[in-house]
Amino acid sequence: VMVTKDLDELRQTVALAHRILFATGLTTASGHASARIPGKDQFVIKPWPHKHMNRHTAEEMIIMDLDGNKLTGPDTVARVSEWHIHAEVYKARPDVNGVVHTHQKWATMMGIAGKTILPVLHPGLASVAAEPLPVFDEDYALIRQVSQGRNVAQKLGNHIGVHLRTHGMVFAAPNLETATVEAIHTEYQAEITWLAMQIGDPQTIPMLFMRPRLEQRGKGGIPIAWDDYYKWIDEHPESSRYRVVHV
Repeated sequence: VMVTKDLDELRQTVALAHRILFATGLTTASGHASARIPGKDQFVIKPWPHKHMNRHTAEEMIIMDLDGNKLTGPDTVARVSEWHIHAEVYKARPDVNGVVHTHQKWATMMGIAGKTILPVLHPGLASVAAEPLPVFDEDYALIRQVSQGRNVAQKLGNHIGVHLRTHGMVFAAPNLETATVEAIHTEYQAEITWLAMQIGDPQTIPMLFMRPRLEQRGKGGIPIAWDDYYKWIDEHPESSRYRVVHV
């Protein structure tokens, strides 16, 4: 049974993930992140109605089960309509404890264009694109049905992420910190891939240099960037530079 202190920390992590996604320019109000509660078929996620994600706090986060029941939260808030994405990924992937859904510009654009995001910028960041991300293109609507969520999870397979063509992105990882960081890194790779394509043939980073980061992800470690970069951004919201400059 998860103790209250651990659950409070998980709520804080989920709220922080939303704020980081906003600070790094991947979301405004739409989209959502969640974390599985260890040992339970339940997850922590933001509620609906949507608001700018930089305003989310741990106290607002709600708990849902994999059948879509809202287990906590006031009557004034409801489930996000696309909760099926999270529930079906958790059902299909016992190794996944964090899911992120965004409408991030560059990665979504590459999916719409049918172009592969390449590993081109820094080995640690590029590892997210070491393997081409699959594309879910069976449905162009919002993912509001169990069958849709199940198909998204099937298309995701064992990858770190999947395109929802004309819609956005879904990322899944051993923890929410990794899913969030990899969403950010995917956006870097997508933008630089597209820019490089305008002037030549993008050269990719060899797998040898990306393997250490891939192995760390497989072990479920928390990315160094979570503590060293992105928590700092959350603590210094006056800095908008990270929304337009890549490191």
